[in-house]
Amino acid sequence: MDYLKEFGKQVSHVARSVSGKPKGGSELSRLNAEVKAAEDALEKLYARYGKASYALNQGSGDARALEDLAVQVHAAQLRLGELTEQRDAAKQFKRCPSCGAVHPSQAKFCSACGKRLPDEAPRPEPMAEGEYCPGCGALREGGEARCPVCGAYFDAPAPVSEPMAASMPEIATDIEEPGDTIE
Repeated sequence: MDYLKEFGKQVSHVARSVSGKPKGGSELSRLNAEVKAAEDALEKLYARYGKASYALNQGSGDARALEDLAVQVHAAQLRLGELTEQRDAAKQFKRCPSCGAVHPSQAKFCSACGKRLPDEAPRPEPMAEGEYCPGCGALREGGEARCPVCGAYFDAPAPVSEPMAASMPEIATDIEEPGDTIE
């Protein structure tokens, strides 16, 4: 009989703990989706930066466009960092300031590098409500038409990169390398 009472207590404890999770779960799902979207946007910016860098190296690129892309990459990295911190806080994780390893909030030492972790996980400031730049993700702070970070128009759609094949030069395939000839 005591066994059944103990089992009943455990079941009710589990039911109470599960009933409290949906709020945090939906917030965590939202943050995970935002982090994934920010990672995808950053990867696209890296690809655009690589193509622009290659074009500049070949003599057909624009140095100003490359600088603008570098600013957009930096802004996207900052945005991804903010979202990652918010997700870590929602998961009750903290990161090692030395190596970046993720640990539960109760951890005192980093399991990767051994350094002491801060006692209190830093709480990220909430994201400001408002409109964000479609090019770099910077917050629109006033009624300006263009982003002060990357110069994109706030009302313009997000930039779409051209297909990679259209921007790549043709590569000659019939080039002989030294030592390729058979005697």
